[in-house]
Amino acid sequence: MPIIIKAKAGDSTHDIIKKFKKAVVNSDIVQKTRDRKYYIKPSQERAVKKTELRRLRKRSRSLKKMKNISQTALQRISERLSK
Repeated sequence: MPIIIKAKAGDSTHDIIKKFKKAVVNSDIVQKTRDRKYYIKPSQERAVKKTELRRLRKRSRSLKKMKNISQTALQRISERLSK
């Protein structure tokens, strides 16, 4: 899927490049190519996901114990846990 950035009348080339870079980051093109650079066995993928979930659960437990933590931080972690 191509990334198309339309330039407005007042945009400089710096602004257009900045918008393009942001669009590339948001589309995860670079991250996907980095992930596919080397083959990862399915068992390794599962192990990585399992350790990440364990880390997120531990983090959410520790954040819930804190009194001055924002609710948005807890919501972000719970969203990542539910995926």
